This record gives sequence, C-alpha cells and structure tokens, in this order.
Amino acid sequence: MNIQKQTFADLRSQDFEDVIFSGCTLISTEAREAKFIDCAFQECIISSVKFDGAVLQVEFKNSKIEGVNFFTAKREILSLSFEGCLVRYSSFAELKLKETRFKSCVFQHVDFADADLSGSDFSDSKFEECKFRNTNLSKANFQRAIGYTIDPTLNKVKGAKFDVPEVLALLAPFGIVIE
Repeated sequence: MNIQKQTFADLRSQDFEDVIFSGCTLISTEAREAKFIDCAFQECIISSVKFDGAVLQVEFKNSKIEGVNFFTAKREILSLSFEGCLVRYSSFAELKLKETRFKSCVFQHVDFADADLSGSDFSDSKFEECKFRNTNLSKANFQRAIGYTIDPTLNKVKGAKFDVPEVLALLAPFGIVIE
C-alpha cells in the first residue's frame, strides 16, 4: 500500500503494515501506541512526532526528521534504517540499534548517548554537534563520514572503521598537537 502526499495529525493506536508513506507530512503528530511494521517513509517531513509506546519497524529514506525521541518507542522490537535523511534535534539515547543503517545522512544536534550502535553503518554521513557518550560503536562504519566528535575514552570504538584525515578527530580529547 502506498500513501502519498498526505498530512497526518493523529495516528494514535493505528496499525500500518507494509505501507510506504511518500511525500507525507507528520508535524506534532500523535502516533502513540501505533504500529508501523515493515513500513517506509520516503521524502517525508517528520517533526515532533510522539512515538511513545509505538512499534517501529521502519525505513526512512530522503526524509527530514526533527525533534523525534526514538527512545520512547517500544524498544524490544525496534528496527530502524535511515538513508539520505536530515536528522535534527532527535535522540537515540539508550537504544539497542545494532547493525543499523544510518547511511548518507546529515545529523545535527542528535543524541546517541548510552546507545548500542555496534556494527552500524554511518558511512557518507555528516555530523554537527552530536553527542556520543558511553556509546558502543564497535565495528561501526564511519568511512567517508565527517564532523563527528567521538572521545575513545568515553565510547567503545574497537574495530570501527574511520578514514584519514577525519579519524584524527578521535585524538582531540588528548590535547595532542598534530602538525
């Protein structure tokens, strides 16, 4: 099923399965206790949506996502994927999102603190003022990613992939001068 160019204000307790939302707008939408199973949001605007208790098994593509606290969704069955998205002022804090795709995205003021993102793919992404603290980034892919500030003494980075020269940002907490 494909839903195109609609605006949603209230999706509380509604069930969606195998639905593609294309060009839709969800601003301050109530989506508490809703179920999005095997759904995709493509070229959508998603801002300040309340996903409290929602089931999210969702792929976001080329969408603008702002002010969303993904940690309020049901964690046991949470499955997310992002490609080509702008994600601003949102939080993935404390979530277990192993091997999640965050490819070719722009992240601005996003909180990844205390999350398990091991094996996740952040390749080709750009980071601005994002928080990584006590985050498991083991075996994560940051190839061709820029702008991240990750303190290796406060995060797990074993086996993560980084590119030169951006990887030098991992030395910033040590006050090392590189010339």
